[in-house]
Amino acid sequence: MTLAPSKPASTLPVARDAFRFDLLNRATAPGIARAVVTDLMTLTGNAELVDDVRVLVSELVTNVHLHTDTAVVRLDVTVHPASVRVAVWDDAPRSRLLSLPVLLDDGSGRGLHLVEALASRWGVYRPNIDARRRKGVWFALDRGGRAGAAPDMAKMA
Repeated sequence: MTLAPSKPASTLPVARDAFRFDLLNRATAPGIARAVVTDLMTLTGNAELVDDVRVLVSELVTNVHLHTDTAVVRLDVTVHPASVRVAVWDDAPRSRLLSLPVLLDDGSGRGLHLVEALASRWGVYRPNIDARRRKGVWFALDRGGRAGAAPDMAKMA
């Protein structure tokens, strides 16, 4: 009888580097977050992802700043061998996750459309839904382009 090797417990790639930053929820938070992820992408060998990561982080941190009263914005960045995953957390779980439909003459409301367009995958975390303490919006960017389609935003409402 031949035994096959057991499958690994998780099919997720092992993280190579993980970083966490807490930013005060001020008007300066999006700029600081952009600077942090620019340096992280460059230092971890992911310079080809800098532009997309900067845009997406800026949009998500700006959403937290404009639409919540949380004191701190948490930024988690995990660098995997083939991708980068970023989560932006706030302590305002009851705030809206999706913006109102974009009005043609309105200058806002496009942030999650950008996330959907640029990210390989994205979604929402509500790990403490019963306690209503926190939520996060995450995205992943794969080296070499999108590996899969982002979820339908209408289904996330």
